[in-house]
Amino acid sequence: MSLVNKTKTALDESRMLMLGAQVLLGFQFQAPFQNAFSGLSSLEKTLELVVLAIILGVVGLLITPSSYHRIALAGEASRELLLLIDRIAIATLALFAVAMGIDLGLAGSRIAGAAVGTLAAAIGCAACAALWLGPCLARDRREEMPTSHEKTPMEAKIDYALTEARVVLPGAQALLGFQLAIVLTQTFAELPSSLKMIHGLGLALIAIATALLIAPAAYHRIAYGGRDDPAFHTLSSRLILLATAFLALGISADAYLVATQIAGDDAFPGAFAVVTAASLLGFWHAWPWLMRRRTAPVGTRGTD
Repeated sequence: MSLVNKTKTALDESRMLMLGAQVLLGFQFQAPFQNAFSGLSSLEKTLELVVLAIILGVVGLLITPSSYHRIALAGEASRELLLLIDRIAIATLALFAVAMGIDLGLAGSRIAGAAVGTLAAAIGCAACAALWLGPCLARDRREEMPTSHEKTPMEAKIDYALTEARVVLPGAQALLGFQLAIVLTQTFAELPSSLKMIHGLGLALIAIATALLIAPAAYHRIAYGGRDDPAFHTLSSRLILLATAFLALGISADAYLVATQIAGDDAFPGAFAVVTAASLLGFWHAWPWLMRRRTAPVGTRGTD
């Protein structure tokens, strides 16, 4: 398989992983606003917070290759991108298996008691890890990564950009749905005005991110008539990167809200939100820009 086609396949597979993470992300953000959440034990609430942190990490890692591809590689098909996607896939699947196991354990304990919950957690984590990571043991390490010294065709670069917008979009959709739904819950109605305003800010940021992620498809079809125009590739890259900045800030705002609901009103929710924002912006923007500056020829640094 050529480097161009293999890159497209890898991006499509990242999109499938994001669709799976979307379900748990939406659940973890909605759980603290359910009526029975206040009846959970301190251990169960702590585990919910652990799963939230894991899923935020999964989503952050899954979006990283798209940002890296836009910034550091300028949308070119690259062996470096394939290696990055491979490594992130292994890391996120391992984290996803742990999160799935914990959530199944919590559900099992609510259904049939702590013993069943513990068994469900162990079986769920082990089964997911075996199914998802087992192929790593059978992988042929002698297989060579495809290489190419040719420039990636503009048609492929635009296809990558549209695919990467679809990789990021499910995470934004899950959060937007959560943000719109919880305003109708009794728990939200009882929140202090300050937390409602934080949620409103997060809602606005995620709505902007969602609109920006949908925009490339609209521009490509309406303004450019589906043409493979370099100007559209530049525009779509900027829209995707701007969307990820809004998405990182919106996620952090609601991470503060959810952490406050789980851990109480103390210093922890603020620290959790700050770490979330710094991590997401670091992976999605700071690190790719740093790598771009390191790999660019000296005379071209600081230029587009």
